[in-house]
Amino acid sequence: MPNRDLIARKLQEQSRDWFPGRSCHPETSQIERMIEAIRWVLFPNYFKPSETATVSECIDKLHAVLASQIHRAVYQACFEKDSTPDSARFAEEKADEVIQWFPTLQQLMYEDIVATYNGDPAATGYDEIILTYPGLIALMVYRIAHVVHQLDVPLLPRMMTEYAHRLTGIEIHPGATLGRGIMIDHGTGIVIGETAVVGNNVKIYQGVTLGALFFPRDEAGFMVRKTKRHPTVEDNVILYSNATVLGGDTVIGHDSVIGSNAWVTESVPPHSKVIYQTESVVTTKRSR
Repeated sequence: MPNRDLIARKLQEQSRDWFPGRSCHPETSQIERMIEAIRWVLFPNYFKPSETATVSECIDKLHAVLASQIHRAVYQACFEKDSTPDSARFAEEKADEVIQWFPTLQQLMYEDIVATYNGDPAATGYDEIILTYPGLIALMVYRIAHVVHQLDVPLLPRMMTEYAHRLTGIEIHPGATLGRGIMIDHGTGIVIGETAVVGNNVKIYQGVTLGALFFPRDEAGFMVRKTKRHPTVEDNVILYSNATVLGGDTVIGHDSVIGSNAWVTESVPPHSKVIYQTESVVTTKRSR
């Protein structure tokens, strides 16, 4: 029989050496609660927790969870037990800033829903999109997480989008910049990297990758992290299933179509169509 006490001590020692980590960090269970509260607030006609619950009550609950998780992310300390007046005030002020964005975020979500309905002939109405489309959940969490990211809160935004990734199969880094009226159809396998920029009225289908072509390194051989590594997609572009677009200098010109399975590592002009063929990728001008 193995000596389980000895193994446990060894694991604890190695963990202290290799993964010293945090004494406190945002909690996955609370992030799940927070995302549920966000749905209540943005779509109160659909996800209200009870007949008597009010949007104001939902906002109060959301603010409390946000403040506690922001505190844990920034101060690596428990909000209820280990906060100081200054740290508690900071976390609550950051939560206030996020809440102030909610009317704008609701407008953005409405535009995403309209774009999805207009772009997907299978959609029977807004109800179906709100209640069943994974792309909408991924966009909702991304849009909130992006606000938190812009407020320089560490770790929490990434944990939020990774929760959505596990839920939907769609990975959108909170640092990416997405415009208005985004349609994500089907969605499984989509990856949008940290420095990607996506314009307005862009349609993205399953399996699309907006990724890095290479990773620049400094003189010591370490990766340079704060660089534009991911592509820019201009307005009114369609990215069909399993298209791969790579590189920080790559720009997909507006009103272009990137066909299924295309591999794109250099810029294409506006009104282009890029299609995959058996032995080559062909770029042609689209008729306007």
